[in-house]
Parts: sequence; C-alpha cells; structure tokens
Amino acid sequence: MYSERLVVILEDDPGTAAVARRACQSAAIPTQTFSSVSAFLAGPEVPDFAVILLDLGLGDGNGIDILRALAARRCAAVIYLMSGQDDRLLGTVQKLGQSYGLDVRGILQKPFSLAALRAAIEALPARAGTAVATRVEELHRAIISGELCLHYQPKVSVATGALVGCEALIRWQKPGVGLVPPGDFLPAAEEAGLMNAITRWVLNEAVGQVAAWRADGLDIGVAVNVPADLLNEMHLPGMIEGVLRNHQVPGSRLTLEVTEAAAMKNLLTAVDVLARLRLLGITLSIDDFGTGHSSIVKLRQLPFNEMKIDRSFIKDLERDGDARILVGAMIAMGHSFGMTTVGEGVERPADLARLASLGCAMAQGFYFSRPLPPVGFRQWAGARANGPPSVLPVCAHA
Repeated sequence: MYSERLVVILEDDPGTAAVARRACQSAAIPTQTFSSVSAFLAGPEVPDFAVILLDLGLGDGNGIDILRALAARRCAAVIYLMSGQDDRLLGTVQKLGQSYGLDVRGILQKPFSLAALRAAIEALPARAGTAVATRVEELHRAIISGELCLHYQPKVSVATGALVGCEALIRWQKPGVGLVPPGDFLPAAEEAGLMNAITRWVLNEAVGQVAAWRADGLDIGVAVNVPADLLNEMHLPGMIEGVLRNHQVPGSRLTLEVTEAAAMKNLLTAVDVLARLRLLGITLSIDDFGTGHSSIVKLRQLPFNEMKIDRSFIKDLERDGDARILVGAMIAMGHSFGMTTVGEGVERPADLARLASLGCAMAQGFYFSRPLPPVGFRQWAGARANGPPSVLPVCAHA
C-alpha cells in the first residue's frame, strides 16, 4: 500500500529519472518510475495524494496521452510537466491538462537542478487517503449544525466603478480551526454526492441575504454557482422559483453561474432547464469561459445572457499579447450574442484599464475587495456609495 506521500516519475531518459529519484530520496519520499505509456497504463491507478512528474516525450507515446488517461480516471494528483520543449508549447499543454480538470501545477524545464525539483516536491502538502472519508463525515455534521456560511465578493461596473452585484462564495466555519476555503472541502463534498444539497442551501441563504439587504436599502443581485448535476434536474426552476417567492425577491436579482463544461454535458436537458430559468427573469452566466471544450454552435443554442471570462486570461493581460487577443475576442463574441461580459480575478489597475479598453462591462476581484461576510460587505458597499471607491488589500485567492 502507498504511504501518505508518493512521487510517480514518467520518464524514459534514465539520467533524468535518476535525478528525480535522488530528489525524492533526499526528502524521504517513495517513488515509482515508468519509462513508457503502456507500462504506466498497465500499472495501478495513481492515488490522489501523489505527485506525478510527467515527461512529455515517452518511448511509445507522449505526455498528452497520459493526461487524457489521467482525466478519464479522474485523477486528483498534482502534476508537474518535464520537458525541454519551448515555453509556449509547454504552456499550451499545461492549460490543456487543466482544462481536462487535472491539477497541472507547474513546469520543470529540462535540464533542471536537483534543488529545484526537491523544492517543488517538498512545497506540496502531504495528503493522506483516509482524509477524504473523514472530511465527508465532518461535512455531514457541518451541514446539519449550521457551520457553513457565505461570503460575498462585489461585482463592479467597469465604466463607472459602481457596485452592481456580488457573488456568493461558500466557506466552512470549522470549530477549532476557523474559516476553511471551498477548495479544501468542496471536492470531498462532490465525491460524496453532497453538492446538490449544499447548492440548495447556498441558494436559500444567498437569496435571503439579498432580501435582507433590500430591506436595508441596498438593492443588488447575487450570483450563485450551480454544479453540473443540477442542470439535469427538471425540477430545478420550480425549486428556485419557490426560494425567490419565499423571500419576496424578484428573479432579476439572481444570477446562476454555470461552468462551460457543465452546460454541455446534456445539451437537450440544459436547454430545457436554462430556458425556464430565464423565463423567471434569472440571469444565466456561463462561468470560466474559455476553459472548456464547447463549440460556438452549442453556445449559441443555450440561453445565457452573461459571460464570465476566466481569471487565467485576466492575470496575463499585461504581459501576454495572446491573452489580450483572446479576451478581446471573447468580449466581442459575448456582445454579438447579446451577453453582458464580466472579467474575474482583477487584481491590478492595469487589468481594469485593459478590460475597459476592450469593452468589458463588469469586473470582480481583489482589486476591489476580497470576499466579505454579510456585515462587512454591507459596510464596504456603504463606504463606496458615500465616498471615493475603496480598495481593500490584496490577499490570498479565495
């Protein structure tokens, strides 16, 4: 059986494989080495707590074949690409792996030093296989005992700087630990089949908060992320209509954010469900746009009226000409389909200026504010309305 840490080396060059093994041995981390695609695929599945060092050029295939296989197995291991290819190609393969849903954490350009490889491996936290089961039990308790909470991140008009809405982001106020970010517990919730229950709770909590803010004189809408499985639930529009009615909030104050990949899993059902949601006045936002594999034809068939451009494009606007071209094209395409466009992950004034020059309508990110609890958000909104735009310090990503 595997220990709590493992490094899987996929490398057909004996010298490079030996360097990788020495780096792991110096950190007391066990290794497994494969020199071909066929040998790897015939071996045991990689545990989620492993780190994979993947050479892009293997004897009987290539690293892209491995990435596809790992995606099909829903592998959650951390992946580092190893290659002597040019940076542009490596960046493309990294983005490809990430679009498959894999955790392609970085690139080790050959030749790399023993110290650099050891530093990359040791920087990763150990992940025990039993942690998932324990976390699921804790999540059940958290849902029942009311330990989950929502924080809200502002959405701001690019043209005027005015507050136009917010996104609800879930947190776990874990006793004895403090605030736990979603990346640390939602994967376990999804694996345990808890996401639909959690999403229903988020919808009710977020719409209820909108009602409370409206009573306090702050009339804005809220965006909620919807998992893929709920798009296959024909009763979803009726359930949401009931939530809106119970809190006396119009549908125009709710945005549902759906990932591009999720919307494409069952096109016929998605069209049915999303169309009925639009009839309720709800805004439908296609989230993380540009990271999925949808065709323009399918996008045209779905009734979205908002497009959120993924932060991975926004962060590169200043230094990457290709990113500027892509973001400009996405904004133009969104406008052509009659969609409002939102740039997410804005952290610098230059990001905002670029979005303005490209015609983006709204933006959100740490440049404006980190996600805030309801009281803090209300204070932030009041300060922004009563004086110059306020900017909170940048902190770690939510």
